[in-house]
Amino acid sequence: MDEKIRREEMSDIDAMNAMEEIDRISTGGGADELNGVWSSAGPRGISDGVMNSMEQIPPDEFEQGQPAEPMRERRGAGGGIWRAVGRIGVPVLLAVALAATAVWGDGQRALAEGYKQSSENMYRRAFTELCDDMSNMQTALGKLRVAGSGGQYMLLLDDIWRLSGSCVSLMSQIPSSHIDTAELNSFVVRIGDYARALSKKALNDEERTAEDEEQLTALYDSCARISRELNDRLSIGDVPTAAVTNEGYYESAYAQDVKQSDDIDKFPTLIYDGPFSESSEKREAKGLGTDEIDRETARATAERLTGTDRMEDAGETEGTIASWDFTATDEQGRETGISIAKRGGKIVWFMGSAAGGENQMPDEATRERMKQAALEWLGKAGFDDMHATYAQYYSGAGVINFAATKDDIILYNDLVKVWVDIETNEVIGADARNYLFSHTEREMPTPSVSPEEAEAKVSVNLEIESRELALIPITVETERLCYEFKGRCGEDEYIVYIDAQTGAEQQIFVIINTENGQLTA
Repeated sequence: MDEKIRREEMSDIDAMNAMEEIDRISTGGGADELNGVWSSAGPRGISDGVMNSMEQIPPDEFEQGQPAEPMRERRGAGGGIWRAVGRIGVPVLLAVALAATAVWGDGQRALAEGYKQSSENMYRRAFTELCDDMSNMQTALGKLRVAGSGGQYMLLLDDIWRLSGSCVSLMSQIPSSHIDTAELNSFVVRIGDYARALSKKALNDEERTAEDEEQLTALYDSCARISRELNDRLSIGDVPTAAVTNEGYYESAYAQDVKQSDDIDKFPTLIYDGPFSESSEKREAKGLGTDEIDRETARATAERLTGTDRMEDAGETEGTIASWDFTATDEQGRETGISIAKRGGKIVWFMGSAAGGENQMPDEATRERMKQAALEWLGKAGFDDMHATYAQYYSGAGVINFAATKDDIILYNDLVKVWVDIETNEVIGADARNYLFSHTEREMPTPSVSPEEAEAKVSVNLEIESRELALIPITVETERLCYEFKGRCGEDEYIVYIDAQTGAEQQIFVIINTENGQLTA
């Protein structure tokens, strides 16, 4: 079988060679040569004639594979295919390899960028948290100077010691070229060690000495300076990245003439816009009332409180305080949204836009007009006997906090925030959720501690300027009647709360005066 196949293949090759020879003669030697071959050899001798003609071709021409002659092209067809594959395949393989290299390189570059971004984000987070902790440590040191009770004193010392350890940990995550790590680390460690030493003295019933007072004041001043410097950097976006390597960066950066500001954003502590203004929502809203109202009744209330008759339905809100929701747009295209509680019909919140964009605190006469406008609106909304506490002014409006009062006692849980347009003196917003969660009829306890006895519990370092009774939140569900003492220690203002039943020091706040108003921390 194999021999038969081999013979058939050889016959095919002979036929191909014969056709190639005829081709060559017809294109090169002409018809005479073809006739000569045919006449001399005949049909049976054509193969011999072909072979004789092929013998006349020099061997070197076979090797050169000249393209002009069909036979040589065809005899070299096998080698030509491989040469064609080489001419096409090699560039293709190179292109594939180049593309693969490019894809791999892009992947590595993306991976490297990811590592770099992750590192930079870690540095920024650590620096921001360091600024927070330094500001909180400054606040705690300030409160420590006016703490009168042993309990508050120990809690503050423990906070300072904890914040010291946190600062040291955060500094280990920041490039040393960005801050004077060694000096700052030493200072922060000293604060923590000193707080721990004072804690041990207090546990041994040792009194705080005048030297301790001086040391605390010095530490407070230094901490305040460092906190300002760090927060100045944070406020202008000067935070560390992996690329920071210049050894003189710390000194050169501080040598720049960076204008300091009292803006509250540069002090990223736990800021409230008044004592207890962010008290937690309770499990039950106590100040809603009992009667259910329909949507049309709620719409009438919304239009009365916002001064517009174009209120459109905006759905309803379910939850602890279910409400009917509305929206309106005035001629200037400004939108107003408002929610009215389904139970009781009181306003939950509403918000519009101020006519202007003034961010500065207005003069005293304007502030008084704004407060009176807010009080009138609160009376129309069903919130009586409200007492203005603290205010901020930004985005063309004043945000004034009002707490309910009873028997001249401030109820800090029952809080309503009112937005008043500085330019038009119109109420453009309100948030009554704290009030609706907390307001209820209370039986006020009779103070067991006299005002004079309570004042004796306040640190002698606080120069007392005012005194009032206030009901303050202790936990989500509990309140305590306290004497509220406002005063100064050096350049700083504080509020100290002394329990009217036990005489214990319950809370201390720092008053932060900014160009936008007063805040507490």
